This record gives sequence, structure tokens and C-alpha cells, in this order.
Amino acid sequence: MEITDLRYITNIVFTSIFGVFGIYHLLSFLVLRHKILLYYFILIFGLTLHWSLSLIIHGTFSEQVTLIASKTSLTTAMISTFGLLMFTKSYLNISQNNHPTLATIYKVFAIIMICLPGLHILNNIITKIDWLNSSLVMLAAIIALSTALLSLFSGIRLYKAEKFNKYYLYSYTPYLLGSFLYIGAWFSQKYFNIDTDLVILLTSILVTFQLFLFSLLISYKYKSIEDNTIKIQIEANSKLTTEVEKQTKHLQIAKQDLEYQNGELEKVNKLKNKLFSLLTHDVRGPLNNVGTIVEMIESQLEESELKEITKKLKNEVTDRISMVNVLLDWSYNQLEGVTLDKKLCNLDSIFNSIKNEFKRIAIDKDIDLELAISCQELYIDENMLKVILRNLTSNAIKFSKEGQKIILSSNCTSDIVTIGVKDFGLGMNTDWQNSTDNNSGPTIRKGTIGEKGTGFGLMITKDFVEMNGGEIICKSEINKGTEFILNFKNLTNEQAIPQI
Repeated sequence: MEITDLRYITNIVFTSIFGVFGIYHLLSFLVLRHKILLYYFILIFGLTLHWSLSLIIHGTFSEQVTLIASKTSLTTAMISTFGLLMFTKSYLNISQNNHPTLATIYKVFAIIMICLPGLHILNNIITKIDWLNSSLVMLAAIIALSTALLSLFSGIRLYKAEKFNKYYLYSYTPYLLGSFLYIGAWFSQKYFNIDTDLVILLTSILVTFQLFLFSLLISYKYKSIEDNTIKIQIEANSKLTTEVEKQTKHLQIAKQDLEYQNGELEKVNKLKNKLFSLLTHDVRGPLNNVGTIVEMIESQLEESELKEITKKLKNEVTDRISMVNVLLDWSYNQLEGVTLDKKLCNLDSIFNSIKNEFKRIAIDKDIDLELAISCQELYIDENMLKVILRNLTSNAIKFSKEGQKIILSSNCTSDIVTIGVKDFGLGMNTDWQNSTDNNSGPTIRKGTIGEKGTGFGLMITKDFVEMNGGEIICKSEINKGTEFILNFKNLTNEQAIPQI
């Protein structure tokens, strides 16, 4: 077929131009993933399809193919119009947040453009009502023209809203003129049968020029977006750097304050240790001397009322000495920097030392102190073990009645060394550990002859056992007695300190 018809040549040329523009912007969208490029591709794609239909309508195709192409032109027109609508909305940054009324209008237009092709296709396939078909075509033309005017109005309305909005209004002029010319030519040809080839050519030139301007506009806007993004990142980095420097200065000041406080705390701890040493020397020693003097006085007195008073005084002093010893031991445990001095201890020697220490008090209450030593050695801090046994033995004597006995025992297996202190006295509440764990105050109880107990003895015992890696177990029944069982790992000095 010889291509001599001006319109046919025009359609081929401009369809090819639109197709190249469309492919370029589709590839740009796939690479850059920016929505404005997708909407611009839809605009160009609709134009390409619309111009392609003219090749079929004015070509040498069959009447049926020509009719289908004619019916399809409404759909292609709506595709390009929808692309223009969404492109304008995206370019001018119209949203419900900043321009709610305009955003709603755009949403209504978009819904109409999506529904119109569907109604048109259904009418042509099912109902085939001519007047409805003409009405839908007319509505589509009105929507296309209204979209052009809405885009123009949006450009004017948002002229100063953003930097590049004014350029949109300038570059929109060719498309607006082309839209009016094309719709006017369509009316003239449809209703007055006027030749519109020259108008179509002029419209094609205007639309092509418009596409070129829009492409430049998108490039500059995208570059502006990138520049703004970089600017925002630089500002954010600058703020972050400033904030980091500020926080660093605060941390340095806080570090200096902490170092100063640590220095002051170290001074306070040294002073506390000195005060503790003075208390140990100036309180414990004189009390022991008082006890000795009272005992000497008692031994020189004949049986009389004064001797009974002296005996009670001696017992009172002994209680106070015991209480002070326990309190000093407990206070020592609360000092920071307490270290263990573990070594292999002879249990036979330690048990006998404890028995001798409490011999006089036990005789006064007619209590028998029995030793059942099956295990001879334990790897432990010796001073702490003596404090533990002293506290448990003192309590056992305190809460035992005259004529009863107390058993200090040691047993061992290959893994465990067990120390036991058992009495057959008043018994106690075995839930005492909860009060110490919760840091509540110690429970004060009185012994069988009115001796006072502060409860600090059990607290220091528990702390010292756990510091040496042991476990304390209490078994007791009221009026049947109490047994404390201490379990320690069976380690020798060589096992505890690996050879290198």
C-alpha cells in the first residue's frame, strides 16, 4: 500500500515518537522507582495507543476491525487522561495532608476515568444501546477537557507552593492548546464532517513538544529531589555530629565527676576501715576485761546476796560481749573489699578451740558440748569458719535448756564436706532466711534464761557460708531442737589453685 495520505503519515511518525518516549520513561521508572515516572509513562502509553488506533481506523482494515478500533478509542483516551491526572497530582505534590480539597477532586476524577471504559465496553458487548454509547463518549470528552482545565487550575493554585511548580504551568501550555484543538477537531469531524487533518497535525506537534518539555521538567525536578535529599542528609549529619560532640562533652564531665566521687568514696572507705579497727580494739578489748574483773570478784565472794548479784552481772556482761562480737563480725562483712583467705584448715583444732571458748558458758547452763569429727580437713577461710561456728554454737547454748547437749560434727564424701551444729532446745522458725534475703531487720528472741539474741549471728553466718561457696540448711522443730547443716565442696589447696 502506498502511504500518501497526510493523516496516515502523521499518525505513523508521531506514534513512533510517542512510543520511544514511553519506552524511555518506562525504563527510567524501573531503574529509579519514582512514581512520577510511572504516571508519565501511563500518559505517553495512552497517547501511543490512541494514535495507533487512527492507523487502523483510517487504514485498509476490515470494517469489523475498524469498528473495534473506533470503540476502543474511549479507553485509550481515558488511559492518557488518567496518566495526565496522576502525573499532575504527583508533580505538584497534592495529598490529603497539604491540599485535602484538591486531593478529593483528583480522587473523584480518577474513579470516573477507571469506571468509564468498563461501562463503555459492557454496553458495546451486552446492552448495545446507541444513545448510552454516545453519552459515555461525550462524558469521556468532557472528562478529558475537565482534566486539562483541572491541571491548569492546580498549576495556578499551587504556583508558589514549591520551587518547580511555576515551570509546570509554563510547560503545560502546549498540552492545553493541543487538548482544545484535538477535542474541537473531534467534535467537528463527528458532528459536522469537517476535514481536520491539519488540526490533527498541529495537535500532534504540540503534544510532542509538550512531552519534550515534561521530560525536561521531570529531569530537573528529580535532580532537585536528589539535591534536597543530599542537603537534608548533610544537615542531619551536621546535627548528629554536633549532638555527638555535645554528648561526648557531657560524658567527659560525667566521667570526671564519677572519678572525683570514686576518689571521695575511697577516702570514706579508708576512714570506715580505720573506725572499724578502732571499734574492734577500743570496744571489744575493754568489754572482755570487764568480764574478767567481774569473774574475779565473784570468785572472791562468799555465798551471799551480793554474790548472786555479781553472778547476774557476769551473765549480763557475757551477753553484751557476745552481742558486740557478733555485731562487729557482721559489720566487718559489710565493708567493701573483704577478701577470702582460704587454706586447708584442721577441723579437729578449730572444733576444740570453739568448745574451749564456750566451755564456761556451757558449764553455767549444765550443757554438754560434744564433738563428732569424722572429717579432719576443709579448704576454707579459717577466721570466717570460726565466726560461723561461734555464732551457731552461741545460739545453740542460748536456746538450750539445762542438762541438754549440743553436737558439733563434721562428715565428708569425695565431693562434699558437711559441718553440723545440732541442739535439742526451743527450736525456731526455719523461714528465717527469707527475712535476711529481703533485707528486713533481724528478729530479736530471748534464750532459756533470758539471754538476748539480735539475729545478726545468723545473718553473718549465712553471708560467710555463701562467700566460701557453701550452702546453709536449717532443720528445726519447736521444743525439739534445731540443726544447722553447712555443705562445702571438698577441695584441697592443690585442687582450688590449678598449677601452671
